[in-house]
Amino acid sequence: MKEQLSLSPEDIKKLRKQLIPMLIFPFAVVAMFAVFYKLAFKNMDDSFFQDGISEKIFMGFAVLFLSILGYMVWTSVIDIKRGFKYRITGVVTDKRLNIQTSSSHGSAGGRSGSSRTSSSSSRHYYLYINDEEFSVDYKHYTRVKVGSSVVMDRAPKSRLTLSLTVLSKENEDPQATNQNRADNIKFLESEIREERFNDADFHALKQIFRTYTKRKLLFMLPFVVIVFGMITNGLIGFLIVLFPLFIVPLWQGVSSLRRLGEYVRNKGYAHKRGVTALVEDKLTVTGNRRKGTNKVITTRGTLSVSTVLYDSLSVGEKIIIFYPKYGKLPLSVMKLNKEEFYLF
Repeated sequence: MKEQLSLSPEDIKKLRKQLIPMLIFPFAVVAMFAVFYKLAFKNMDDSFFQDGISEKIFMGFAVLFLSILGYMVWTSVIDIKRGFKYRITGVVTDKRLNIQTSSSHGSAGGRSGSSRTSSSSSRHYYLYINDEEFSVDYKHYTRVKVGSSVVMDRAPKSRLTLSLTVLSKENEDPQATNQNRADNIKFLESEIREERFNDADFHALKQIFRTYTKRKLLFMLPFVVIVFGMITNGLIGFLIVLFPLFIVPLWQGVSSLRRLGEYVRNKGYAHKRGVTALVEDKLTVTGNRRKGTNKVITTRGTLSVSTVLYDSLSVGEKIIIFYPKYGKLPLSVMKLNKEEFYLF
């Protein structure tokens, strides 16, 4: 449900407070471009920096930054002038974390022509209220769980979240709540008997080993190529000097051998152990350099699950997580209706 309300003095204060860093930021941008401009002319004598093109590029970047900033200031001012906000009331049906990674290539300056690459990532948080997506701050994102009833006040133009309140379940029977809490504790303390592997369990165990080994080998491959090249070119002495750089890949190799031992033992033992857990929250993770993944947060840790399992689970639901006898990677998740979902 969405309704339109007048801005309160607290809301206006938040909008005005947001303007302060925006008004200070242009001076920082101008200073940054001025310093960069001088350093570029001082350290580089290429004709590119002497024919007027560089000035246009710097001016273009400055105009771009100031335009974006000006728009942000304008939206906040418009919200204050209009004097109203939207209040959204509903249930949080999903959560999403979007990770954007970008890389930049820059020159180190001088005549050497050396360059450097740096990468940065930014995180954006979203809540779905009655299946409608809203961008929120991290502090609001972490306050709520899927299934919570919330009231959110939001500025219409700047889309600033003015407040987010989690509604308490006033009509809930305290006795029923205590009984439910006691049932959950009893369920978490219960022990699950070991079960013998079936064909699907053997397949999942094999997939776990293959996925882990493939990841480790891809990490080790560049180091193996370097070592092989040094040995074949008679640079064994140089290899000894650089030995500390290869401690990490050596450790990865030892870890892979240990995982191979676990795989052999688990295959021979052919039984899985189950542990009880409760679903505490769930979210989807997206990004420009990763596939979308579904995360389910339980009392036993966070699991990456399929879309089918993700959609079927609810916060507070009781589940059983099965693990092989040796190792910490889960094989499958079973619901109380005996429906089992494999994680690999």
